[in-house]
Amino acid sequence: AFRGARDILLRHSVLWPALPTMATHGHGAIQKHGHGQASILSVLLRLFTGLKNLGLAGYALEALLKLSHASHRAHHKLHFLDTPRIHLLAVLMILTGHLAEHLHQEEENHHQEARLAGLESRLADLERAKKAQ
Repeated sequence: AFRGARDILLRHSVLWPALPTMATHGHGAIQKHGHGQASILSVLLRLFTGLKNLGLAGYALEALLKLSHASHRAHHKLHFLDTPRIHLLAVLMILTGHLAEHLHQEEENHHQEARLAGLESRLADLERAKKAQ
């Protein structure tokens, strides 16, 4: 079930700026549709994968929080950041960034696998045509 859900997510993901929908036409190769429409799932997936840099912001926030413990001056200037909510926010930003990066990597892997399958089928067709001659 998880594999199927992941495949659905990845098949509806987009890397093109126009947010086209993609479909598999029976043979598993992803094809880009040029009509510019996108499913809500693909838009949400693109938005989520855009959050991969959020982890870096979370690490920067964590560094500021640690700096307030290391420097007396920084402690007084950054005292408003030293709350449990901000600590939780920093951790959640880091986790969200990691999850988004993982999803983005899965999406790239899926596209590479589809490209490789297409190339392998073209190679097989060329070899069959060569043998037929």
